[in-house]
Amino acid sequence: MDENRIRAEQGERLRQARIAAGYRSARDAALRNAWPESTYRAHEAGTRTIGQDDAERYAARFRRDGVGVSAKGILFGDDEAPDAADEGQVVAVKGVISAGGLIETGDEQVGPGGDLFRIAVPFRVPHGTIAFRVAGVSMYPKYEPDDIVLCAEAGESPERLLDLYAAVATPDGHRYLKKLLRGSRRGAYHLASHNAPLMPDRRLIWASGIISTVHAQHWSRSGARAGAGGP
Repeated sequence: MDENRIRAEQGERLRQARIAAGYRSARDAALRNAWPESTYRAHEAGTRTIGQDDAERYAARFRRDGVGVSAKGILFGDDEAPDAADEGQVVAVKGVISAGGLIETGDEQVGPGGDLFRIAVPFRVPHGTIAFRVAGVSMYPKYEPDDIVLCAEAGESPERLLDLYAAVATPDGHRYLKKLLRGSRRGAYHLASHNAPLMPDRRLIWASGIISTVHAQHWSRSGARAGAGGP
């Protein structure tokens, strides 16, 4: 395999990881992570070979944003991420998730399959991936209204998600998109926002890290039912 093709394939894998992590552009990823912009752009464009140190740096950041990616995967395409779904570009949107205050989820017009609608996303996703449509602005600029967040339906231990962005559900049936912090009591967690007061000591019945984000202007509905778009 010639060097130009190696660089191009590395750059494409890096681009897909960046998109899955929710960054709008190469410049956005570089600026928000204090990476040299010219270097990152060249890596993603495939005009400069990605070294081991840079690959590890990129993979560590994107993993923290919920993407299953490794340095080995970026460099050689032999990633250790979960197997992709057979139809990995179609995801069921299960409902609305609050990035602000309390929203009523009981009025969601779900269909027989238990979802609001399905969307086409521009990358493959692991088996068991579900999605929620973001409502509210308290997590801006990380998340905006009508962004779609992808999560693991099976969930995971909140202890593994401390200091990370997560989708969570509380015993009273509400869902939130927040940064998860350790609470003051055993089994309780603080839910932190960018633009709203802390929600202290909430108990959780489900939590999932954010696998990836599809920003509002980038997603399109696939097989959406009339009137099922949520508020």
